[in-house]
Amino acid sequence: MATQTAPLWVKAGHEVVVYTVGNHPEKISELNGVAIRHIFNPEKRLGLSGQFIYDYLCILDARTKNFDVILQLGYTTSGIWSFLWPKHKTVTNMDGLEHQRAKYAGLLSSFLKWSERRAAKRSKLLIADNPEIANYLSKYKVPISTIAYGSEIIEEPADAKELLQRHHFPTDNFHLHIGRIQPDNHVFEILDAAVNSGETLVTVGDYTTRYGRKLKATFPEPNIIYAGTIYDKTILNALRTRATFYLHGHSVGGTNPALLEAMGAGAMVLAHENPFNASVLGGLGALWKDEEALALLLTQRPSNAIREEQSRLSRERISAHFNWEHVAESYLHAFTTAQ
Repeated sequence: MATQTAPLWVKAGHEVVVYTVGNHPEKISELNGVAIRHIFNPEKRLGLSGQFIYDYLCILDARTKNFDVILQLGYTTSGIWSFLWPKHKTVTNMDGLEHQRAKYAGLLSSFLKWSERRAAKRSKLLIADNPEIANYLSKYKVPISTIAYGSEIIEEPADAKELLQRHHFPTDNFHLHIGRIQPDNHVFEILDAAVNSGETLVTVGDYTTRYGRKLKATFPEPNIIYAGTIYDKTILNALRTRATFYLHGHSVGGTNPALLEAMGAGAMVLAHENPFNASVLGGLGALWKDEEALALLLTQRPSNAIREEQSRLSRERISAHFNWEHVAESYLHAFTTAQ
């Protein structure tokens, strides 16, 4: 988020400092007017515990500066140091409901609940990126501002068909899934629906994890194309704009960036039915509860007129409600009103 909003805050006349890891491959001290501060990060050597140390060092450094606002993006590993946060300056984007994620079970889930409470207690303002997250956070009796994540309008690349052919992807009559390969993203249900419907599915994500390998072994069918991780935006945009349906299974977080990117590309979205996704879609696309419902949806073929109308409305919704300029302005307004 900071990549998109920080330069806009600079243009509005503010001094902005963004913290990043000391071992970042790009050793720059300034970008688009934004000061970049590199902080030692021992995560490669120490694993997850190194992230706690990095957050601790960032907070210590920020305390020495004369910042008017300290914006915390999340609390997963920084919440333990919340007693060091200057409450009169701290604004925290609370992200999703981390403790509900399947990968954070047992003691780790309990720790995240504790960290969430600490972050709320030590912040003067909480940012929710979805109205349902704001409803959940209201129990803390701390001021809340609902500011969505942002995205851009994405047009089909001029050479999309040739690009997909070159990388051995289908160019028509396929569905697309992009996301982290974990249980709370309902990847199992998505793969199962593709198999039962017989429809071609391109799934983009890291299947080298233990859970990912298990899914690939469970669903080895040829109509599922395991694309691995793809970072080339041109390829991703070619897939998004040419897919029949974009399948979205996220169920725990608030406003998901991958969903916004699909909508910005004009994709027709079939999303897992939950309040977060329903709020973002605003009636567009369709919602599914389980693999049976999704399999049925996958076999439907909307007319070209319906697809074009959905594509237009989807991009219009991104422009109206999820554009980065509006997001940046909303943050500045929140910072000012929370003084």
